[in-house]
Amino acid sequence: MQKITFEERAVAFIDVLGFKSAVDLADQDSKSLEELEQLIHLLSSAIPSLDGSVTPSVPPELMPKHIYVSDSIILSAPLTSSKMQSYKGLSILVMRVIQLTHILLNKGYLIRGGISIGNVWHTRSNIVGVAYQEAHSLESQVIVPCVKLSPSARDHWDKTEGNDNKMCIDYKNSFIVNGLHDYYILDKTHGAAMRAFESYNRIVDQNIKESLTESVRYKWWWFKQYIHSEIKRNAFIVHA
Repeated sequence: MQKITFEERAVAFIDVLGFKSAVDLADQDSKSLEELEQLIHLLSSAIPSLDGSVTPSVPPELMPKHIYVSDSIILSAPLTSSKMQSYKGLSILVMRVIQLTHILLNKGYLIRGGISIGNVWHTRSNIVGVAYQEAHSLESQVIVPCVKLSPSARDHWDKTEGNDNKMCIDYKNSFIVNGLHDYYILDKTHGAAMRAFESYNRIVDQNIKESLTESVRYKWWWFKQYIHSEIKRNAFIVHA
């Protein structure tokens, strides 16, 4: 019998919006099936790919653990470390969520989720604990495409990062991960942020136009307002 050992960690539960409809369509034609296969490959490979870019000097136990199941990605990281005094597990987890937001948005998908902190037991195949339950519950309560921090996670963020770190922001009466933070755009060439936001605008506008239900259209409309708020905050010059 495997022994459960709880550890204080930051936990994120991330859900990919539109996955159910992708599965339904894949049952009807080969093109949709191919698109679903590409999405599943992306979900299963995104975190390992990001992990591979981390410097070898970071102790393996400080790397975020992850579990991928269907349309959900569960991440967790130790909150602190005695081996690396500067280590901030919640910030590392938030960074991963931002990276995932950019990666999936580039492919036309939005994410929604919750982040909490507390005791959990996280193995390669399972995760158990109050922090996971709270993150999962928070995700189920979030209607719009954002990743929201629990009150305990926000308190920890305020103590460790404060208001100057814009990886998390107050937006429309919620404290959320700033998934569009331009620093984490994969392209690092000159003008990359402006090109990325122009592309995001096109992706969003196309989905608003094509969405068949009002609830889906609203999610994309909400995200369009969020894009515009980030363009304004960063003073980008973006051509729609």
